[in-house]
Amino acid sequence: MSRYLERVLWGLHRLEDGILVVLLATMIVLAFMQIVLRNGFDTGFTWADSLLRVMVLWIALIGAMVASRQRQHINIDVISRFLPATARRISQVVTSLFAAGICLILAKYTFSFVQMEYESPSMAFAHVPTWVCESIMPICFTIMTLRYVLYAVQDAFFPSLVKLESPA
Repeated sequence: MSRYLERVLWGLHRLEDGILVVLLATMIVLAFMQIVLRNGFDTGFTWADSLLRVMVLWIALIGAMVASRQRQHINIDVISRFLPATARRISQVVTSLFAAGICLILAKYTFSFVQMEYESPSMAFAHVPTWVCESIMPICFTIMTLRYVLYAVQDAFFPSLVKLESPA
């Protein structure tokens, strides 16, 4: 079962990375095309600027999700370096629970926001509803909440577990 879980997690991590790469590459190509079309031909895609803004949102949130997966999120690590092992572990648990709480609050409010956008339909670009573009917010914050809760449980009860990288 553990081997199966490792493979599933590895696959999900590669999926996250792949989505991030595809979004970034598409955003770069589309922005470059817009610049060439505007400066060279006095034209462009009418929907491209709106799509690029949405892609920035998606890249930022998926990037934050990937950073939380690798525990490379922004943090201030001044005191924990000097703490003994037990106190450091307690500090990690408290920090993970705090981050989970913040992400849970953000997930709740962004879900409410997307729900309001769904009820009052508006289009973002090219007949794509605004709520579809914003739906990444509650999804990413919910996933980050779950990750931080799992990190807190891991740090509290299973501190010797090694971070899963790839199923060799």
